[in-house]
Amino acid sequence: MNARVTEVWSDDPITMREAVADCDLVFSWFVWKELGMSNSIGSKILSGLTLCCALGTGFSHAQTPATQPKLLALDAKQQAALGVQVATPLAANTAQLLASATVNTLPGKDVTVSAPYPGQLSRLWVGVGDRVKAGAALAQFTSPMLGEARRQWQEAQLELKNANSALQRDQAMLDEGIIPAVRVQITRNKQEAAQALVQAREAELRAAGIGANADHDKATMGYASGTLTAPIAGVVTQAFAAVGQRVEPGAVLFKLADDSSLQLDIQLASDKAAQLQVGDAVLVPSREAQAKIVGVSRAVDASQLAKARAVVTQPGRLQVGEVVAITVQAKAPTATSVARWLVPARALTPWNNQSLVFVRQSTGFSAQPVRVLSSNDDMALVEANWPANAQVAISGIAALRALLQKDE
Repeated sequence: MNARVTEVWSDDPITMREAVADCDLVFSWFVWKELGMSNSIGSKILSGLTLCCALGTGFSHAQTPATQPKLLALDAKQQAALGVQVATPLAANTAQLLASATVNTLPGKDVTVSAPYPGQLSRLWVGVGDRVKAGAALAQFTSPMLGEARRQWQEAQLELKNANSALQRDQAMLDEGIIPAVRVQITRNKQEAAQALVQAREAELRAAGIGANADHDKATMGYASGTLTAPIAGVVTQAFAAVGQRVEPGAVLFKLADDSSLQLDIQLASDKAAQLQVGDAVLVPSREAQAKIVGVSRAVDASQLAKARAVVTQPGRLQVGEVVAITVQAKAPTATSVARWLVPARALTPWNNQSLVFVRQSTGFSAQPVRVLSSNDDMALVEANWPANAQVAISGIAALRALLQKDE
């Protein structure tokens, strides 16, 4: 508070007592002519009184409860000129919590398609937002190492054919008693090793997401080219490469997500997370969606926030990756004697380390402090003793703050 020092010279003791009684607002001092004090002595008295009143003021304000709400007198024309609009708060129950959540797919329902070898994309068949089936072609990939991998696969197939022929020959010779059984066993081991090598070469091409269909690819696009395919059915959420762009092995080319099943990843303060239970209902009003809490972590991260997970039961208009405002209907209500209200988040304004809401009155607006329990980007849950028909300002807040500061 800005202190004001007022010099009061008075012969009247009554005037003196009245001024000193108001010393928490005005620092006053008095000199009686009967005492014969000089101005220098009076100045010293003034300094002492100023210090005492200042100390007294600090103690009294630390122990005095909040003052009555400040009333800003505004008529309808003035409110319209300032752009002030109002809304009616919604009565909230004691089990509601507000938070924000990120829409994600269920674990294992999103995949990344990366470059298997150093090479380049020679053709693209899909883009962001396209819906694909499992095994659908995504892009044509060209790489010399792909050609080398296919050569090794075909060589392994030839070795397997030779090993099968040798095994058949040795088995016939064993049946005629020409060779011993140990020689057949050695030939059989070589045949099994050749078969294992073929399987390994096929697995390498299959893991690359290209496949081992060299004859088809050689006829359509070249021996060193192949088709990258979608490992799951879903929607293409990201595409990172362009035609002709050279990429290194492991470079991410596409991201796919199966959006048939979604979940909400919720972050909130640890004290709020303690109120959640598995099975609590979650509402997403802006997307007409609903979900159900399936897990709550009691540990907090570096930002001191706990995490909870909710499976979407009604997807509405949710999209993977977006951040949405949610309302959690907790099963365990919190005991409180103060009414709770849902107000638009833009109705709150910080003021002297507290949150204020401008409540409409018959002659204007009163700035009333509220206790914010939880909030998200759209709404805030607050505690306040308001009548059922209360209205709060949701626009023109900056103008009302300026008027409030002017009256301070």
